[in-house]
Amino acid sequence: MKRIAVFLISLVVASCDLSSTEPLPITSEQIFNYQTEIIELSESIPCTNASEWKFTPMGSKACGGPTRYIAYHQSIEKRFLELVQSFTAIQKTYNEKNSVVSDCMLVGPPKSIQCEGNKAVLVY
Repeated sequence: MKRIAVFLISLVVASCDLSSTEPLPITSEQIFNYQTEIIELSESIPCTNASEWKFTPMGSKACGGPTRYIAYHQSIEKRFLELVQSFTAIQKTYNEKNSVVSDCMLVGPPKSIQCEGNKAVLVY
């Protein structure tokens, strides 16, 4: 969690002038690490009752829409959604400032969540 806080603080400092044409000093590795931290938080609670879990879109494809959906336990909802929202905004800005391209394939929402091996699994 400390790494996310440090990353967000450095991002705020680094992105004070988003109107410049210079690429953001955010690397794809930092984006990947931030995403990994969110996934680890999602997986930090064992899934024993699927009704206690929700899902949300996460990330931003270069041509629009989320990169994926991710499950989270209701007990961490506020903090988790704040992190996902921040990550999505950062990725969108990174994509725009660095002229990133993507496959533009629509990622649809899952139909439900089920628990398998203490992990939340999205069912499509």
